[in-house]
Amino acid sequence: MQIRHVLATCSLILVWSPAVLGAEPGVSVDGDKLTVRTATAEAVFNGMAIVSLTSADGKVQFAGPEPSAHGVDLFYLNGSNLGQDKHQQVSVRQMSPLAARIVVEGDDSRRSLLVAVDPDTQDIRVTPDGLSNRRGLRSVGWRVPFAAESTVILPVVNGIQLKPDQPWPGNGRFLWPSQWCAQLAIVERDGASLMVHCEDTQMRFKAVRVTRSGPKTELCFESEPTGPLWDNRTAGGIEWRINTYKGDWKVPATRYRDWLNKTYELAEKRKHRPAWVDKISLAVCWANTSSEAFLDALAEVHPPEETLIHLSGNWRTDKYDVNYPDYTPNDKGLSYMAKARKMGFHVMPHFNYFAVWMKHPFFQEVRDFQIRSVDLNSPEGWYWPPQTYDYTRMAFIHPGLGLWRDKLIDVLLETCGKMETDAAFIDQTLCTWNTDNGQVQGMNTVEGMWQMQEEFASVRPGLVLAGEGLTEISFQRQCFAQAHIHDGWGDLEAKHPQGVHPIGSFLWAGHTRLIGYYHLNPDNKDFDLGVEVYERMGALPTIVSGNPKHLKEMSAGTRRIFERAKKRGS
Repeated sequence: MQIRHVLATCSLILVWSPAVLGAEPGVSVDGDKLTVRTATAEAVFNGMAIVSLTSADGKVQFAGPEPSAHGVDLFYLNGSNLGQDKHQQVSVRQMSPLAARIVVEGDDSRRSLLVAVDPDTQDIRVTPDGLSNRRGLRSVGWRVPFAAESTVILPVVNGIQLKPDQPWPGNGRFLWPSQWCAQLAIVERDGASLMVHCEDTQMRFKAVRVTRSGPKTELCFESEPTGPLWDNRTAGGIEWRINTYKGDWKVPATRYRDWLNKTYELAEKRKHRPAWVDKISLAVCWANTSSEAFLDALAEVHPPEETLIHLSGNWRTDKYDVNYPDYTPNDKGLSYMAKARKMGFHVMPHFNYFAVWMKHPFFQEVRDFQIRSVDLNSPEGWYWPPQTYDYTRMAFIHPGLGLWRDKLIDVLLETCGKMETDAAFIDQTLCTWNTDNGQVQGMNTVEGMWQMQEEFASVRPGLVLAGEGLTEISFQRQCFAQAHIHDGWGDLEAKHPQGVHPIGSFLWAGHTRLIGYYHLNPDNKDFDLGVEVYERMGALPTIVSGNPKHLKEMSAGTRRIFERAKKRGS
């Protein structure tokens, strides 16, 4: 069924005292120049380009000295952008004491920026809009260049920071919500902070584009319509809010976290969680049934009742990532679960939220709803043609399809019943991107994943769900989530712990806890770096191992994991 999401009133933390500027909050226009003032912030636009962005007292300048040549730009499916249109003209018109509209119109496009003051929150509200004569328009983007002295903090892949003296992380376009986990960006400078954020609850696709040049960082906030986009010529309608704060990143992040808690009624969603969830202080990921001796060794070094185990291997009648959605447990799996349960461990069998094996009979029922890429209309899956991989080939099915959600819910609950567990790990729940077959049953992929988790909660309220990755949509029904590392699929380097930031774990605090994903096996050459990255990220202490020797003869990094876990437990 179609779910309509209602925007709730948010509780706000505005720390700046109203500045004594001698003028009421509002907008003023002087030719192509627009000045917007609130009690907490001031922004100046030259045409569509931001040339100044300060705290209300003018003491902290967040904007860079070189404004963007195109404050609002259009981006196309083929990777190009509009930039300068032919014969374009700029107009700035005051619409009321609190609002103005900037328009750039050329031969092949119209771009506009509605800028307004929110008298209740003192936010500066900015809504970009774009119209193109060319088809294949992917998004409209609003560019904000920041001062070279600023540090930019983004909830990208759980949290990264862009420091002026560190070139990494570099340029990139990060999709909401699969990569850009929450629709906000925070900038710190000179004891103050600024946040650009969105309060959209309609699950519309967005992106943040990062462009770095030396110490300077520019962010482009993009609004992307739901696919298909081949004939699309318009984009926009998503409002971004700007405000400044006295204090570091935690001040605006707290405001956004409070908004999440109230808007999505998180306290209500936690009511049916079993008590053991909050007592977990250690996670073991990618466990398999081949070493029950590991459970004995683990129980000697950490309390089983405080230990969460992600069981991925050798527990089904099929191999890992083969023959989904058949999740029939084998004798080894049942024996492992019985032993772990008797010892007091909490074990999550591994499932997948949208993958169907190409040779499974059920694929013929859902193949017409396989996800297709928004830019190439190609079917998507795990090692799907034209890639070849003999081990497995799975199709990704659009989660908006009720038939698929029914199937997964039925087989997952049946399997958890056989294994006598109240927890399940559902892989790939972060994979909610825009598609060419954009809506199925009126839902995009984000709404489909959200609906699936809501249906799990309706059918079995006390089921503990965990997922891969974490977004501000998926976290609502997940107690735990595996955390990736930005650019972490290869070997880790010293840059990885330097670039990570705990904003993700801060936003999810009290509701969902991150656990480790990779680089956490004591035999890995970058194990110590992995331990450090996840510690800085704010994830639960996690080890990836099935070898009892790792626990009986602990390395320094392993001891560090278990010492942190012990402190959390105490």
